[in-house]
Amino acid sequence: MIKVIVLVVCILLLCSADILSEDLQQGFGFTAGRISGVGIAYRQYFDKNGIQVTFGMFSNREETPKFPTSANYGWEHDGSNTKIGWELVGSYSLMYLRTLRMNEETRFYYFLGASMELDYKKKYTQDYENGIAVGMPIKKNDYNHDYFFGPGLGIDFKVNDNISFVVELPISISSDLEIETYIPQGGIVLKF
Repeated sequence: MIKVIVLVVCILLLCSADILSEDLQQGFGFTAGRISGVGIAYRQYFDKNGIQVTFGMFSNREETPKFPTSANYGWEHDGSNTKIGWELVGSYSLMYLRTLRMNEETRFYYFLGASMELDYKKKYTQDYENGIAVGMPIKKNDYNHDYFFGPGLGIDFKVNDNISFVVELPISISSDLEIETYIPQGGIVLKF
């Protein structure tokens, strides 16, 4: 259902963009990267300055995993087996954009951004003694989050009047003050 809603919104944006201003300074799109976040992005330019806000949530279907009643390993087995029953992964980010050079086809800019990635899991653990399951699986919630910030350079390539591709090269610094990646990030923007 969510895929259908996103598709309808994208089609409406594409159709409505032709009747709006020639100087398209804002847009929605999808972005993926350590600083830019992963998800739906809104980008707005104010002359040479701009902002980008990104929000994304992804989840699998919730289910309680099934464990075998015996661990048939061919020997006496003591220990436990852990499986993930449900996982939610999210990303939020805010970026400041400053245009360095612009022409009709491209915009070259630098940015400074911050993002938060979260990971929430429901884990189930089944204990075994002598190869036989003992008791019911034990549920444990596991929550992790990481913060990243950093500068970078980006280029916005105009495909047509309404669509552009974004390629960015960030230097991302983790909340532990370690340089994490130089991996490029990118996106597609539907301007209106």
